[in-house]
Amino acid sequence: MTIRRGIVLHHARRILAEALFLTVVLLLIENRPLAWGQEVSHATKPQDALTELSLEELMNVEIVTYSKSPIKWFNTPAAIFVITQEDIRRSGVTSVPEALRMAPGVQVARINANQWAIGIRGFTSRLSRSILVLIDGRSVYNPLFAGVYWEVQDLLLEDIERIEVIRGPGGVIWGANAVNGVINIITKHSKETQGGLVTLGAGTEERGFGGVRYGGRSGEDLHYRVYAKYFDRDAGFHPDGVDFDDWRMGRAGFRTDLDLTDRDAFTLQGDFYTGEAGQRTTFGTYTPPFSQTVLRDADLSGGNLLFRWGRVRSERSDWTLKAYYDYTNREEANFEEERHTLDFDFQHRLRFTQSRELIWGAGYRLNSDDTSGVETVEFIPADRTDAIYSAFVQYQIGFIDDRVVLTLGSKFEHNDYSGFELQPSGRALWKPTETQVVWGAVTRAVRTPTRLEHDLALSGVLDPATNTFGRILPNESFESETMIAYELGYRVQPQPRLSFTSTTFYNKYANLSTLEMGAPSFTEAAPPGPDRVIVPFFLTNQMDGHTYGVELMTDWQAKEWWRVNFIYSFLQIHLNAQAGFPTRESSETGTEESSPHHQAGLRSMIDLPGNLELDWFLRYVDRLPAQVVKRYYNLDLRLGWHPTEKVELSVVGQNLLGRQHAEFARGVVEVERGVYAKVIVQWE
Repeated sequence: MTIRRGIVLHHARRILAEALFLTVVLLLIENRPLAWGQEVSHATKPQDALTELSLEELMNVEIVTYSKSPIKWFNTPAAIFVITQEDIRRSGVTSVPEALRMAPGVQVARINANQWAIGIRGFTSRLSRSILVLIDGRSVYNPLFAGVYWEVQDLLLEDIERIEVIRGPGGVIWGANAVNGVINIITKHSKETQGGLVTLGAGTEERGFGGVRYGGRSGEDLHYRVYAKYFDRDAGFHPDGVDFDDWRMGRAGFRTDLDLTDRDAFTLQGDFYTGEAGQRTTFGTYTPPFSQTVLRDADLSGGNLLFRWGRVRSERSDWTLKAYYDYTNREEANFEEERHTLDFDFQHRLRFTQSRELIWGAGYRLNSDDTSGVETVEFIPADRTDAIYSAFVQYQIGFIDDRVVLTLGSKFEHNDYSGFELQPSGRALWKPTETQVVWGAVTRAVRTPTRLEHDLALSGVLDPATNTFGRILPNESFESETMIAYELGYRVQPQPRLSFTSTTFYNKYANLSTLEMGAPSFTEAAPPGPDRVIVPFFLTNQMDGHTYGVELMTDWQAKEWWRVNFIYSFLQIHLNAQAGFPTRESSETGTEESSPHHQAGLRSMIDLPGNLELDWFLRYVDRLPAQVVKRYYNLDLRLGWHPTEKVELSVVGQNLLGRQHAEFARGVVEVERGVYAKVIVQWE
């Protein structure tokens, strides 16, 4: 890295740290009357009231991920599932990936104590390359390896308002890489987190965790919160007896919301995290024994700062301006990455009549990274800066008193790897009655190339006796992977206490990634030893295929004190690599058989006398032949007690139906049964 670049990176980190620190300090010491000495309402405000809504009211909860503007969930022409704060609290999960198990059509498999493989409608993998993940609209998709590092997407769970999960493409609004789905984690408005909160817990797998939050206000218009959290988790079960995947992480942050007038609302929020995740890394070397296995913690750190300004111009016009900066640093045994992201986004909604609405927007994103690694793992060039320009438009029109709604739109995007990309969509919705919705959609989505395909050079030994190595070489001709999705959905609420949702889909893929062996081989001087024989490999677009499936969900409020939720998913994947590829079979089956054909889950939430809560989640996951994982059942159980309105005590048992079990890559790490206790104390 040049001296000039080092100075720029140093100042960027310094600006982020100072912004986080000064904002928190100014809010805490400002001499205007603060909520410290004022009467502050408990954090059970409009959105927290999701925990107390009836099933009928939950059907009308407004979501924003579908079109970046509020729309009732029941009237959305897309497959969307909402995980509420109540779902998170009563499930007993301790991380966002575990919470995603509650959504139909989402495949979640724990690789080890700090890594997950997650997919939506297939293509389950460590980095979830076909899913776009957002936190309050901020993308956490890593453009170096094409995916999401789930181990650093750690939030104070009590701050999450809801998680909106879109199954199916979302590229029209959110752009490239939202191929199979979009996950948007939405945190609470600071008005909903007034007062203090402390949470503490420990158990057999949870060595210890805790969080603290305080929310206050300045006058009637400015609300804020600050928080900090930390956890230490034990390693999983290792058949070979070598534990390596324990996990420690600390995080702190703030959020401020200013409702300056009835027309203008401002949000400023930021986070900083640092931690360690144990890893066992094996990488190639050019000298005997030609590979090295290292047990070492990956050092993880980063931060972000986001600003949002929303203005309501009139009843028929409003716009939102959003900007954020994100910093990421990873130091692993064989590789290091430092990344800076700057993003600007603008959207404008125009409502011409009650039945006609236009949403348009534009965006710009700048990504800059600097990498380094061992001699067999390198990106060429080591550092790079890329830009993405985008615009979108979506038009919605209603007919027959809005019983029929047609939505047309497209995303227009330009990146430095594949150039211009077009992602159009057409959706239709029909409401035969007020309690029924039928919808359908045809959408095109793309996953754009990343530095993984264009710039990575990765080497490993093929034949030690002849000093022959295989090397994956950069391929600047790699094209975008494309998908055309056909979806059909139905929702019905036959009675106020019962709802049913079904979705069928057929996805057609083209230009999927494959590994192609080049010819001829070439030699490379390697003094003082013998010359190396190099067999080149390239990541190419020589596979296509299709997937289809069904997703079902039933929500039943059996009694005022008992709610039951059932989900089921069926998935079939068929891929076809070009004939003649030496890796054809592994490319096909590796993807086809890493996602379960069948999944099911049954959740129950019961309010017992004496302020007790009894909750359980029984789930079934089909076998994964490519990962040598058998089908399994599992059960999570939670018992909670509220001795007072402000205190909650709970005991949670996880994975109770077996001592340990494999979920991904059998024989490496297995998930253990665990029990932990937790206490939450709140005050005004």
